[in-house]
Amino acid sequence: MYNLPEITESVEKLERLVRKEKDAQIQRRFHMLLLMKTGEAESRSAAARHLGVHRHTVADWIGLYEEGGLEKIQEIEDPGPEPGQTSIPPEVMEALKDRLSEPEGFGSYTEIQQWLAEEHGVELPYSTVHGIVRYDLGAKPKSPRPSHPKKTSRSK
Repeated sequence: MYNLPEITESVEKLERLVRKEKDAQIQRRFHMLLLMKTGEAESRSAAARHLGVHRHTVADWIGLYEEGGLEKIQEIEDPGPEPGQTSIPPEVMEALKDRLSEPEGFGSYTEIQQWLAEEHGVELPYSTVHGIVRYDLGAKPKSPRPSHPKKTSRSK
């Protein structure tokens, strides 16, 4: 069982911080401290349930508080990279678009995967190639399907 930190701020100060804080993320962190100070939350899990977050999140916040008090707990890290396709370099992406626009295209997503690896040295899982081509580019491998041999052309 992990020991909860000693909360040095008064209940009144924590209540004031919770009420006045505009940023919901920081407000929730102050609320966690208040729950622990008043004894409403006797464990990380109890605080997590009360706040609707994972107990590991509460543990991270406790770590921040122990490291630097109220100052540190108010630091919000930037989220990860911007959403969007970053697996294929822009110049390779252009080459792929050009190749997909050609009439013969590719026979399959596996063929695209092999082309990327052989021609451009970009090795990606099948699912990544499929996602980029199908959803990011809105394309499909184009390959005319063989016509049935008994089918006659109806040109007049």
